[in-house]
Amino acid sequence: MLPVEVISQLSMIVGQEHCRHGILDIELYSYDSSPFFFKPDAIVFPGTTEELAKVVRLAHDKNVPLVARGAGTSLSGGAVAAKGGIMLVTTRLNRVLELNPLEETVLVESGVVNLNLQNYLAEHGFMFPPDPASQKSATLGGNIAENAGGPKGVKYGITKHYVHGLEVVLADGSLTRTGALADVADQAGPDLTGLFLASEGAFGLVTKALLKITPLPQNYRTVLAIFDDLGKSGKAVSEIIAAGIIPTAMEIMDHELIVALEDYLHLGFPLDAQAMLLIEVDGLGPELDGQMERIVSICREVGATSIGAANTAEERDKLWLARRSGNGAMGRIKPALIVQDVTVPVNRLPEMLSLVQEVAKKHNVIIVQMAHAGDGNLHPHILYTPGDDEEYARALEASHDIFTAALAAGGSLTGEHGIGLEKISFMDKQFNRDELNFMAAMKRTLDPQGRLNPGKVLPQEYLPL
Repeated sequence: MLPVEVISQLSMIVGQEHCRHGILDIELYSYDSSPFFFKPDAIVFPGTTEELAKVVRLAHDKNVPLVARGAGTSLSGGAVAAKGGIMLVTTRLNRVLELNPLEETVLVESGVVNLNLQNYLAEHGFMFPPDPASQKSATLGGNIAENAGGPKGVKYGITKHYVHGLEVVLADGSLTRTGALADVADQAGPDLTGLFLASEGAFGLVTKALLKITPLPQNYRTVLAIFDDLGKSGKAVSEIIAAGIIPTAMEIMDHELIVALEDYLHLGFPLDAQAMLLIEVDGLGPELDGQMERIVSICREVGATSIGAANTAEERDKLWLARRSGNGAMGRIKPALIVQDVTVPVNRLPEMLSLVQEVAKKHNVIIVQMAHAGDGNLHPHILYTPGDDEEYARALEASHDIFTAALAAGGSLTGEHGIGLEKISFMDKQFNRDELNFMAAMKRTLDPQGRLNPGKVLPQEYLPL
């Protein structure tokens, strides 16, 4: 519990209406989109960089833990207050500050919602390619903290490829600017911007970002391939990549998800299908027709039972609505889920999809599979019922088997959801001691008291005392 004088000082910084510490507020901000629950002692909503910096300075002076939070869509426990203290919510920092069409950049505050930025840019003929499935609510600060990707990652890359510079409040409340936001004389030397990408709020708190944007594509071609075997859908993906074709997106949805989506949206999906592969290419019309012709041919060679094209914008929108509605549709199967986020080399995708099916049988749990398949980023969703401790334990065991299998396949613990609380115990399986010590050295340099998002990312033995 925070001392009364600290609560009073927080209220003075952000205004009484933007400092909350009642029982209901504490409960509402004790969880994110992961299964973890931890209560903060107070929640503050700064409206400017200056207010945010003052809050961080106060937390530093009083040695109080602090965790930044955007919309709370973190799936690995990154936005919960694992050690209590102050939760700093950035949703009032929600302005698009400057669009520069000539330089193809946009300056935004960290609390801007991804989809709101996309809609704003579309009016000017541009897009910000990273588009996580949570884009309706996820904020750009969170996208940066987790290095989010999305369906377009296979062609356009992920968040780190689109950040030119950052404004960051450090652990002591001081302000620094990196990359293109720094003074010209400061832009030489190490890539300080990259230091804060995917750091999960443990190195500093992003307040502004200068983002690279790209013109909207002139045309799209979108198809939905149906398969009678999940592994075949993965093989189609690897064969398409091996053929030298880089689609905009390749999204796999398995049988359980197809049934849930059809029950939810009534789009006419075949209920006996074992997998659907949503494939999209974008660019100039003439080149797209040739690409899609080859893609369709590969899918048929691999064993697609049917392939349908989206011939209108409405049909395309329906297919993408289905993909982005996946998590909600799963609520018709079980009320809660653990979303995993492992990556594997694309040529190992078919075997990894099949292995996850085996893990589900081994632990007697329901696992629904989606994947940003083009870059090998799998999202196995392990479903469970809250309050059923035995089922939840089996779900965790299934998660651990998936982590182990991904690493054995030459993959990674995370593609975009981060380590958070969830995967700390597996960090020494992916990284050796020297690598972990290097990460810890950066943490100690930037946050010597270990107050920023404490208890996350690194195993306890590597964290500052």
